[in-house]
Amino acid sequence: MEKSVIITGANVGIGFAAARYFAGIGGWHVVLACRNAEKGETARSEIQRLEPGASVSTLRLDLYSLESVQAFVEAVCAAEHPPIHALVLNAGGINMKARELEFSSEGFERTFQLNFLGHFVLTQLLLNQLAHPARIVFVSSDLHDPAATRMGKLTPPRYGAVADAALARGPFAKMSPMARYATAKMFAIMCAYELDRRLKEVGLGNAICVNSWSPGVVPTTQAGRDMPALLKLIMTSAWFVKLMGSHLATEEEAARSLGRLILDPKFARTSGRYFDGDREIPSSIESRDPSKARDVWEQTTRLAVEAHPNLVSLGRLMPVLAET
Repeated sequence: MEKSVIITGANVGIGFAAARYFAGIGGWHVVLACRNAEKGETARSEIQRLEPGASVSTLRLDLYSLESVQAFVEAVCAAEHPPIHALVLNAGGINMKARELEFSSEGFERTFQLNFLGHFVLTQLLLNQLAHPARIVFVSSDLHDPAATRMGKLTPPRYGAVADAALARGPFAKMSPMARYATAKMFAIMCAYELDRRLKEVGLGNAICVNSWSPGVVPTTQAGRDMPALLKLIMTSAWFVKLMGSHLATEEEAARSLGRLILDPKFARTSGRYFDGDREIPSSIESRDPSKARDVWEQTTRLAVEAHPNLVSLGRLMPVLAET
């Protein structure tokens, strides 16, 4: 039986490479979740050209808007896709050119909403739509760990009140763009761990596996598309990446590495883990603190429901899990 995989940010970079990878192996219907509908259709056509006979569709998803996230889930529920067995939370990025803080139409700092909040809400709303067994992968970054990379030391993430991070106030007001990005990715990892814990508490630990994964540095990805050209050239050069303690990967290498977490039978019971490329390693010390992870989860749930109270009716598992 054919299965569906939803990939966010699937029209470019790692997302596109992963979508093509799944489309090419057969047995999977690939849903391209893209903010720009026209670019999504272009990506779909290109994948079907490269992989004749591939089963691919597109749905619009703007992670800068929780209303769009809700509409996307409604569209998924209405669509006649094969059962959804995988969710790849790939979309993300940093606006390095921003001269001042940028906010979404809902008032949230855009880096926070794109790299964390939008995917957090999307995951909760889709939980009841997943067929079992299912696998969820949060695409992260080694920047979240100051102990792992020199760049992480230069732009460390900050743990604190989620509302303050979301609104860029208090200690989060003066952070650099990369520190905001690292913070959002750390929060996402923490909530991946917390989701794994909560799923196990309600007896779904073997039904839904949740992991986080970092690709390393992929020079051609669009995550840093707003970065000044010279800075991007330096930061993605082999010598600089090695100096900073990370590793280089092509989009295709990243797609295969990511695909293993969804497809490889040896990961069928692997959940609540962090991978850097093909290696399972510990994430940052702070991200693995259970009490902090629980705190981030509960604060983020309240933040999302306060912004859009009707989100609760779509994600019945979200309030149930929030109370455990």
